Amino acid sequence: MGGKKILIVSKCPTHPVIAGNCKFIFNQVELLKRMGNDVYFLFVQEKAFRKKNRGADNTIEEMEKYWGDHLLVFTINVINKLWINFLLKYRTRFNNGYMKCDDEYPWGFTHYVSELQDKMNFDCCITNYYNMTKFFEKIHFPLTGITTHDYFSYKNLLIGEKKTWMATTPDEEAKGLQRSKNIFALNSEEAIFFSKLAPKSKVYNVYSTFDNIETPIVGNHSILYLSSGGTLNLHGFYWFKDHIFPLIINRYPEVKLIVGGSICKFIKETEHIKLYGYVEDPEFFFSLGDIAINPCYEGTGLKIKTFESISYGKVTMTHPHSKIGIFEIEKSPLFSSLVPNDWINFLDTAWSNSNFIKKYKDKDKLYIERMNSYVYKQYMDFLGLNNC
Repeated sequence: MGGKKILIVSKCPTHPVIAGNCKFIFNQVELLKRMGNDVYFLFVQEKAFRKKNRGADNTIEEMEKYWGDHLLVFTINVINKLWINFLLKYRTRFNNGYMKCDDEYPWGFTHYVSELQDKMNFDCCITNYYNMTKFFEKIHFPLTGITTHDYFSYKNLLIGEKKTWMATTPDEEAKGLQRSKNIFALNSEEAIFFSKLAPKSKVYNVYSTFDNIETPIVGNHSILYLSSGGTLNLHGFYWFKDHIFPLIINRYPEVKLIVGGSICKFIKETEHIKLYGYVEDPEFFFSLGDIAINPCYEGTGLKIKTFESISYGKVTMTHPHSKIGIFEIEKSPLFSSLVPNDWINFLDTAWSNSNFIKKYKDKDKLYIERMNSYVYKQYMDFLGLNNC
């Protein structure tokens, strides 16, 4: 059996890779291509009204370089965008911030995809997020899947903010998920939750795939943090800065926390905190030190920063929250603790013994290989190739 002709639908671009959801979609695309499939990308574009928010409008050019004639674009019209913005404000004020499943579904999108399928005859369609699933009710694809990225039921209660992106109720999230017989969860806890919301659907736990990238042992006292500027990432950064980092500075006065990514727009550089800015070359960034952190203590979904650090052979230290639901949690090459002195004791060992770091790098490599193999088998099963 040969590869399939696959359509991926998303409001998140594959390029530039500036956030965790973009990274996951790109990794998924790369894996499906390596499996011999012919993959197309349908980007649902939402143009920003304000000039300062129009950076995303330039992503089309970057995606065209990667996708060529396999890139398709559907642009949400201005009136539809205004209506969506109105609904967001209305739900926040009168519905406790809970969105309805199809509030952000674009007008005319089902008709567009119907004509596209008549013309292209895709074997498979994978859409991203529960709120972009309505077209599955009207259009036939031999195989469908929903990449969830996260769960959103009562997410505002989890985060503690009324205005929370895509927060909804379990019945509304279930409505979206039940439109496909296949669901992709990004961690093990969410896989269990989705199996309850959509009991007739098969839930695959696909985590993500990562390339093992060899980086040298540096031997310095630098700590790396690569992150987007999301609110939860900022909360995690300040938890580390306020509760852990002062003790590290006291023990290692020459220590540097090197921060990369769009989070740099929201924090200030100090003697011990150095802002790298936008990271065009992650391999170079992760070659600046031996230790990487993921201090996030809120949120759900894929722990992209954790896995990415491991894939570059870093000794990775996290808040315990950032281990929840990850692949082979008990065998993962991670340090995690809430206790500041535990961080100090671990760093004492790591920074005094290069052989300790080498052993962690070996564990990192084997862990990523095992996870990639597991994820590959999940997609083989989804595509019906395991018995071929």
